[in-house]
Amino acid sequence: MLRHLSLGLRFRVAPLRTTALATTLVLCAACAPVHVQPSQPQPLPPGASVTLDYLEYEALLQQMTRTAALSRTSPEAFARTLEYQKMAAQALDRVIAKQSAPSLYMDKAFLYWNQEQAAEARDTLAAGLAKYPDDYNLNSSLANAYLLENNLGAAAKVMEGYLSHHENTGLREHLGQLYVDFEQPEKALEILKRIPIKERSTEAQFQMARAEARLGHRSVAIEALKKLTKAEPDHLEAWVELAFQQEMGKDYAAAVATYTQILELGRTNEDILQRIENSGGEGREDIRLRVVGLWLKLNNPDKALETALASSGDKAFVLPAALLFLNENYTAQASTLLDVLASNPPVPGEYFFYKAVIAQDGENNPQKALQFLDLVPESDPHYSQALQFRIQLLYTLGREHEALDLMAQGKKLFPGQSRFPLLEAGYLIEKNRLGEARTVLEKALKDRPDDEDLLYQYGALVDRTGDRKGAIAIMKRIVAKDPDHADALNYIGYSLVEEGRDMEHALSLIKKADKLKPENGYIVDSLAWAYFRLGKLEEAWKQIQRAVTLSNDDPTMWEHYGDIAKQLDRADKARKGYQNALKYKHDNPERIKKKLGSK
Repeated sequence: MLRHLSLGLRFRVAPLRTTALATTLVLCAACAPVHVQPSQPQPLPPGASVTLDYLEYEALLQQMTRTAALSRTSPEAFARTLEYQKMAAQALDRVIAKQSAPSLYMDKAFLYWNQEQAAEARDTLAAGLAKYPDDYNLNSSLANAYLLENNLGAAAKVMEGYLSHHENTGLREHLGQLYVDFEQPEKALEILKRIPIKERSTEAQFQMARAEARLGHRSVAIEALKKLTKAEPDHLEAWVELAFQQEMGKDYAAAVATYTQILELGRTNEDILQRIENSGGEGREDIRLRVVGLWLKLNNPDKALETALASSGDKAFVLPAALLFLNENYTAQASTLLDVLASNPPVPGEYFFYKAVIAQDGENNPQKALQFLDLVPESDPHYSQALQFRIQLLYTLGREHEALDLMAQGKKLFPGQSRFPLLEAGYLIEKNRLGEARTVLEKALKDRPDDEDLLYQYGALVDRTGDRKGAIAIMKRIVAKDPDHADALNYIGYSLVEEGRDMEHALSLIKKADKLKPENGYIVDSLAWAYFRLGKLEEAWKQIQRAVTLSNDDPTMWEHYGDIAKQLDRADKARKGYQNALKYKHDNPERIKKKLGSK
């Protein structure tokens, strides 16, 4: 039982931020802005009362704006802001009662233009539309108000209603973009294709290409984007979409060329790339990181390193780039790149940590790794990680007492972390000092009773003492807190399979665990064993083969492999399974030899 206890690149354009008085309202950041057309100032009618009411509104608006800037930190300022807002709205109501105009409803709606008061803005605009149903600005502003609440359906309904009576190419383009952004590409194309070909702007063509891509028509989208970037070389968003589609299509060489072109555009036109970065999209170094990754996919680490070294050398780029090299086992290149950080003091703690990883995994030199880790100062935010790594290295080198001293140091320095008691308990369990391990875990759980890692290790220990019922209770407690805890789900499911009860429920638990952690060989083995016990031999054989490719040195897994193969009359495969079970030191070799002898 214990062996089953596992110890899209898209840039978004920033919404326009102006007032209704300046022609455009604020939009939610996730939505495409629906532009409001400049309107001619509405002349106020003769009469001192109307003029004074409007002047009072303007004065109150200015006071409201000033106090709003202070309202986040001052409850008094917030209260004054609401009072000025109320009085400004009342002043506008008096003007509207005497001489209404679309722009006045826009002014009033602006007073409430925030997510908390979006309903007030909507009601004001709707009242204006009741009087002026054909006014473009009121229609587009109402659509914006719905977008502020992330209500695409209502916004689209307003826009489509206007377009049914008044053709407006700009509005049609924005509606198409909305449908693309909200993953309705079919509707986007339907809307955009109504624009005559000769009248389709660059933006309309771009949104149509995006829609085609999201419909799975990647080749169509790529061709359209190539034409667009050729006609409009500065259309950065089109270049980005093109690179992304090429990357998704696994045309890595083409994607590298396109991303490189994007970097060149950013170099020659700083404003374009800065606009994208400010909008929350990926910036220059994010794009450079993609190029590094693509060169590695093309098995060209030298070009990848050349690209990485051309960066700013900032830690935010160097560390993830170095990790890309490490993940592909290019430790020499990772080390070269990391040395950029050493040339710009102060050297961050992560530098020594990564160099230690390279020394251990790339050079098999744990002593050198320890030397790097010793350079991480105690004040560094990554000292805890360095301490854990040192413990593991010392234990590997047989320096157990030093490792234990560091465990004690870690528990003292980081009392809120569960990792150090877990390391100590794991060491004691390995030494079969189960009582001491239980004491360590129970003491840690007193301080952190809901810590899932501690609970899981504790459940594993309880299982090891032979108390399966108690272990299941602990695992159920974990799942009640976290329904997606794959290892606890697997434990409960496998336990039920071993006991031969509630098999379909057990299978469902293990399948969920497998979905959450598809690369975990132990979970896949549980799945195979569940199918075997249910008599679904072909599915069991399929899963056990998958399991041994993920974890090929587990003796119980190989025993399962042999048992399933034997049941399917695959004698050679069964023999292979039992032989490997012995090879990897099965804890009951006599049982395995008996099975092997029966073949």
